[in-house]
Amino acid sequence: MHFQGQNNYHPIRGPLHPGPRTVGLILTTIIMVCTSFHASSQRLVIKSNGERTIISSNRNALNISHGSGNNFNIEYKGNIKVTDDDKDIISISKNGYLEIDKTTFGSKRSILIEQRSSGLSKQYYEGRKEQPWEPYGREWLAEILPDIVRSTGIAAQSRVERFYRKGGTNRVLEEIEEIDSDHVKNTYFRMLLRKKGLTSNDLVNILGEIEDAIDSDHYQAQLLEEHNRVFLQNEVVAEAYFDVVSDIGSSHYASSVLKEVLRDRDASAKSFKYIIKASSEIDSDYHQAELLSKALELNDLTDEMIREVIEAAQEVSSDHYQTELLKKALALERISSESTEEIIEVISDVSSDYYVASIFSDLLEEQLNEEIQLKIINLVEDEMSSDYYASVILSKVLEEQKLSSEVTKDLARAITEINSSSYSSSIIKKAAEQTLNKATLLVLLDAIEEIDSDFYRAEALIALASQVREGDNELKDAYRKAAKSIGSDTYYGKAIRALD
Repeated sequence: MHFQGQNNYHPIRGPLHPGPRTVGLILTTIIMVCTSFHASSQRLVIKSNGERTIISSNRNALNISHGSGNNFNIEYKGNIKVTDDDKDIISISKNGYLEIDKTTFGSKRSILIEQRSSGLSKQYYEGRKEQPWEPYGREWLAEILPDIVRSTGIAAQSRVERFYRKGGTNRVLEEIEEIDSDHVKNTYFRMLLRKKGLTSNDLVNILGEIEDAIDSDHYQAQLLEEHNRVFLQNEVVAEAYFDVVSDIGSSHYASSVLKEVLRDRDASAKSFKYIIKASSEIDSDYHQAELLSKALELNDLTDEMIREVIEAAQEVSSDHYQTELLKKALALERISSESTEEIIEVISDVSSDYYVASIFSDLLEEQLNEEIQLKIINLVEDEMSSDYYASVILSKVLEEQKLSSEVTKDLARAITEINSSSYSSSIIKKAAEQTLNKATLLVLLDAIEEIDSDFYRAEALIALASQVREGDNELKDAYRKAAKSIGSDTYYGKAIRALD
């Protein structure tokens, strides 16, 4: 290793960059940067208060430097193993190396450790001059290496193995608590979760530490996504797993974890109820509805699973997203009448008449049983404030459904509850476009008497006149009785002439 030019030049990296004054402050800064560093990045520069931190990655090599007038730079490549006291390097994988430079007030020290065919080569420099490794290089490395390994992830694999060998999962978790960087903690958790023979108790403890020790939603979600199969081996661990997912603050990351579980058919089948329960903890209507929508796309959904999704849809506060979700459930070929009734229950909490009408419109495309027909009519009567949407739905009931006498009576009552005479009349006129049986005609004639406007009473009667004319005397008497409720001689005359 040979230096050229001034003290701020290094033969491997070229010009050096300034850094913090102490190792602790330097490594704290490195920790902050590492938490947002992605493996796909080639170079990341962050500027703050005139300082500059640079991280560059080239395959297995990682270079970290920080500057503000002093400098601390670490560059390494390969798998590194350290001694049990973290104060020396035991080995580095083939073609690997570790390089550490520190400049303080113009005074520079450097270490370069390389793996060669003959073994480890260790060199120590002060300024441009190489100094004996013993004792100076070894002593300086022993001073700074414990902080470096905890703060950068260097030798993480060998350290996890060592701690696990000495004290199992709990000892590794104790070490993770001493690490400041979420990025480095994430590395240690990954290596721990690769261990064979982890017990349910181990996994529950690991989950607790993931929640307590990692502040970043990103890193929490990454661990929970990548290792979901490990955590979903049995119900005890699965319950703890979904509790941690539910506590993730970011709706984006929480839903991302749950969607990843859904993608795994084996995991989703066993964990469906937990996924749906956890969805209620997602604050974002968009992410919550998207997750539930993905749940409805699973193959082999049972009707019980469909109902679980529909019930969870009640937690979606947005009328838009809730409606889209319910309509998707309705479109399922295997949906039962029980699930359809559940949808109607959920609809009762939707505040927008527009969205309620859009769901009812889809529902009424298929023939419904009497109970569901009555639920729709009663909901329109009791909950809908818009006369327009109420008339649209009641008209469609008459057009699309085969109605019993009981349902027809309820329908007629709902028509009379509409405040607008125009819309009440329009429903009857729309009904008159199809052939009506005697019972339906009688009910509608009774309803016409409740219309306030003489003009619209007459309009409705005239629309039914041709079918009443073909009927018996009971129908004609009911028609004349309704006509007598018209106060205007002009409109009364028009209605009677239409019958004759």
